[in-house]
Amino acid sequence: MVVEGVRFLTEAQAAHVPTELVLYDPRTAWGDPRIAELVARAAESGIRTIEASRHVIAACSQLETPPGVLAVVSIPSPGLPAVLERDDLLLVVVDRVQDPGNLGTIVRVADAAGASAVAVTRGSVDPCSPKAVRATMGSLFHLPVVEVERDDLMRQLRERGVRILVADQRGTQNYVAASYAPPVAVVLGGEAAGVHPQWRETATALVRIPLYGRAESLNVAIAAALLLYEARRAREV
Repeated sequence: MVVEGVRFLTEAQAAHVPTELVLYDPRTAWGDPRIAELVARAAESGIRTIEASRHVIAACSQLETPPGVLAVVSIPSPGLPAVLERDDLLLVVVDRVQDPGNLGTIVRVADAAGASAVAVTRGSVDPCSPKAVRATMGSLFHLPVVEVERDDLMRQLRERGVRILVADQRGTQNYVAASYAPPVAVVLGGEAAGVHPQWRETATALVRIPLYGRAESLNVAIAAALLLYEARRAREV
């Protein structure tokens, strides 16, 4: 996948993500010592570095204002079994979420809340799409994010005795009253259709976030933040 800008390249280097090449505009690098340092560090590590004109960088960029440096890096591919083996498991399951900004923000929130990993079911947006990657703000390089088949994930969660909390506005249990004792998976559904019906059938509990005003629902990333920080608070009591 392609990552752009000083922050993301720095995060990728710090996480030792394998990098195929770094493409940069030398004129921009002259004016920004951070870019010059990134390019130099990449070259010292044996990574291919390529000078390119500003219009070539612009053609490769997904941004309206190209940052002058980008890299092609390996997509992180953690294994699901290793993630599920954790005794303190707090797994975030993203099911049928279609907006890359929402998915990326959920990954960022999960990282901030100290979750174990994010599992993205097939049929959701690609977590390595450019907009999703940018929305993670680098958390994609720190937190395991795995793409999984829904049925396989459900089976493995049941086999390992993982409690499954499904966020659902039709749920009967207030989210602050739910038990987040590990191992637990918190399942969040898509913006329009919500979670797949199979999750409701296999859930340990359907939890809801109360709405006190006239809004019909919360953004899925905001719901993720409320649930995950409640899980963190409950574990620290």
